[in-house]
Amino acid sequence: MFHRPVRDFFIEYRWSAPLRLILLAMVERAEEPDILVMDGIAVSAAARGHGVGTALLGAIAEHARSQGKKGVRLDVVDTNPRARKLYEREGFTAQKTIGTWPLSHLFPFRAITRMLKPV
Repeated sequence: MFHRPVRDFFIEYRWSAPLRLILLAMVERAEEPDILVMDGIAVSAAARGHGVGTALLGAIAEHARSQGKKGVRLDVVDTNPRARKLYEREGFTAQKTIGTWPLSHLFPFRAITRMLKPV
């Protein structure tokens, strides 16, 4: 019925999941015609450290190039330093950091950093 990330979101947040989804939609990122906006990747705990994330980012960059894009943009939350380090290793640079107040009391993070990689 639901895609796994949505199902997991509902399992994690239970009764507050619909409200949280509405609030997240309010901070939706604007698109740019020459930039591919990456909504996120997830690697299972068992597969971390085996190059899966690096391979996924490489495939995403190649897809962006094949579509004539000039870069890939993503957002990373402050509570995920491991992902941020991966993105930086793969050529992403921080563009700006945005605080999540007043939503920060609903989510387990306080800030989001927008990152960009030229392709």
